[in-house]
Amino acid sequence: MFSDTHCHLNRMQERGVDISVLLHTLSAEKFPFVFDIGTRPGDFAGRVALARAACVPSGAAFGTLCPDSEALPPFLHFSCGLWPDAETIAARDESLRALEADAASMLALAARRAGSASAPDSASPEKPLFAAIGECGLDRWWNGPAAAQRMAQGTQSSAADDGPGTTDTDGEEALFAAQIELAGRLGLPFIVHSREAFAPTYSVIRSCGWFRGVIHCFSYGEREAAKFLDLGFFLSFPGNITFGKKAADRERISGLLRYVPRDRLLLETDAPYLAPAPERGTVNTPQKIRYIYAAAAGFLGIPEEELAALVLRNAVSAFSLQTPG
Repeated sequence: MFSDTHCHLNRMQERGVDISVLLHTLSAEKFPFVFDIGTRPGDFAGRVALARAACVPSGAAFGTLCPDSEALPPFLHFSCGLWPDAETIAARDESLRALEADAASMLALAARRAGSASAPDSASPEKPLFAAIGECGLDRWWNGPAAAQRMAQGTQSSAADDGPGTTDTDGEEALFAAQIELAGRLGLPFIVHSREAFAPTYSVIRSCGWFRGVIHCFSYGEREAAKFLDLGFFLSFPGNITFGKKAADRERISGLLRYVPRDRLLLETDAPYLAPAPERGTVNTPQKIRYIYAAAAGFLGIPEEELAALVLRNAVSAFSLQTPG
């Protein structure tokens, strides 16, 4: 019933999640749309292989769930992108070449699954071609002055998925801009990671002039939401909308969700990160998105079924290929 517009299957597997069990469960629970998001150069083939391998242990059962020759669940789709980690920024040219190759493979796979083995722009309207560039963007919690401070204190660490940070904010912004340019050239939406970096994120997007995309894991307020919405972006909300314990926090979250036009609203887990209440501190998976839908439906004053249908419509609109025109 529910759609998860942003998750990371490979990161879930690294934390002990059985991806085969997960995909079978999502199918049984009738998830119509799950988007597996790329973050590293050259990671596309491995992520697709992981999903295909997860179908093998129950091949007979999955034969009915995966009628196409790609052996992938019909609800599962893929993006490719470069998260702004220090290594990728330092090897920007090489990383972007790997992304170009991943994007070609992503579009070829999406076209085959949409029933068009020859050209992405001839996919059937009844079976859209889903693809995106990202996640990409700016993270000033890890990078910039924050990284410089950690370096000075000797607390830089590469243990986390997103660390260590870098002080090269020019390189970070150039990497982001190059991915927006690629998205525009391919007619694809791009998925934006923006953490403690509203002003530079907005500036880079405006300077690139391609405004089709999603601000994932939205963490700003109504003023910033208005700026992104004016450019035409969708806003996607994760498990942090379930975190508010105080009445003032809940009122702020409710006001923000109500501020977003219904046709621009998306929901996500960002799994394995940001597990929603009441499961904070656990490994997140798309199954836990039910808590996010329950919270959002309560804030918006609509039934969960209506919200699920709305988010699915928005996901189809946000992530379907459009020919540049």
